[in-house]
Amino acid sequence: VDGKIVWQYHLWMSMLQRAFDAKYKQHRPAYGDVTCCDDWLSFSNFFEWVNKEVEYKGHPVGCALDKDIIVKGNKTYSPEFCSFVPTAVNSLLTDHGAGRGEFPVGVTFDKCRSKFKVQMCCFGKMKYLGRYNTPEEAFLAYKIAKEAQIKVVALQHKDVLKPAVFESLMN
Repeated sequence: VDGKIVWQYHLWMSMLQRAFDAKYKQHRPAYGDVTCCDDWLSFSNFFEWVNKEVEYKGHPVGCALDKDIIVKGNKTYSPEFCSFVPTAVNSLLTDHGAGRGEFPVGVTFDKCRSKFKVQMCCFGKMKYLGRYNTPEEAFLAYKIAKEAQIKVVALQHKDVLKPAVFESLMN
């Protein structure tokens, strides 16, 4: 538009990088299997979807293009599964698997006490959730706390989330 690159183009290029750039995937293993539907290989198709999605109001500031909330674990960017979500929602669900180590998310082994320690980031602060005898018990404590946090954040952002996104977060 008027010789300027529109924000939708930057978003499209970023999505294509996550889907197809081998170097990017090497540094971010969580994107290893991520791809993009054939329809969105065309910028004009992606541009049209984005503008309908944001109701032609312009760039959704403070939001991210998400592909895997509506269908957990989805690896394909496509109109059926993508939505704009507030970054507060998107960052709650980020998979840090590659840097996590051998135990489930939120769980570390406390050698001094020979227990499995659980903590999670809750609204920007690290929250201690206890120590447990097994990694399974520890992860269950993490899972319960994380699911509660997700529901609180979903309710806070209900007015801007697609119904399918809100429903998925609440479930």
